[in-house]
Amino acid sequence: MSTLVKQPRGGALEMTFRPDGRGRTVLSHLYRRVPIIVQQALYFDEQLPDMACVYILSSGGPTLEGDHSQMAILLEPHSMVHISTGAATIVASMVGGRASMRQHFVLREGSYLEWLPQPIVPSAGADYATYAEIVADPTASLFWSEMVTCGRLYHGERFDYRRYAATTILKGTDGELLFCDNLALEPSYRSPEEWALLGGFSHLGSVVILTPEEQTSELREQIGPMVGPEMRMSVGEMANHRGLVVRLVGNDTGDMLATIRELCSLVRQSVKGLPLQAEFPWRGAK
Repeated sequence: MSTLVKQPRGGALEMTFRPDGRGRTVLSHLYRRVPIIVQQALYFDEQLPDMACVYILSSGGPTLEGDHSQMAILLEPHSMVHISTGAATIVASMVGGRASMRQHFVLREGSYLEWLPQPIVPSAGADYATYAEIVADPTASLFWSEMVTCGRLYHGERFDYRRYAATTILKGTDGELLFCDNLALEPSYRSPEEWALLGGFSHLGSVVILTPEEQTSELREQIGPMVGPEMRMSVGEMANHRGLVVRLVGNDTGDMLATIRELCSLVRQSVKGLPLQAEFPWRGAK
């Protein structure tokens, strides 16, 4: 499978996962272009020891103006994969240009993917856009998440970036559009802290959950809205009971990451009958 353009203007990553015939999912195909780095699949998850666990790293530090990276990830039938990033995606300050990340996922029958990257942190003047297209078989299961903060608070930056945009599209293998979400935050045009947007909160998280209908109904009963002084969460259901969409706003990175992991654990418990293992202490989630 290759959906990468022939001469990308930034990093590129192509991965294919498949079962090895003995139950273990292996990384059977890997192509990468700097600054994106993937070394190998790991098997550290004690709950699912046959699951391939992959960390996506960067050799170039922050995302720079003019970086337009892309990823293409394919899960062959009955693959089990957990993917995260080695650290937060820092988007460097820019003087007028932009950067982007384009992702394409294909989940074939019976496959299972947990996509749990660290947050996106846009610096002052940054203009960054993400585009994720997911094509999934009706029997596949997916937990997909993305989180963006207000900026580098340790540098005194709070919504000083120019623009953050995110598009997420979910399709069936027959091409049916199951879900489409377009998000754009432009602080110079309208403060993201307004009530109609983040409502005074600094962090925004998005979660897409795709499971077979039986699991979707079960998860809808377990995942409800949450209203608190430091975090709030809403839940919506896709048409035809194909999945759930969760939106979170909050102020603390660790709390947000921990809540997203709790949601992922519920999905894994429903689909695989096992909870998500505890996060490594050095990852910073509570």
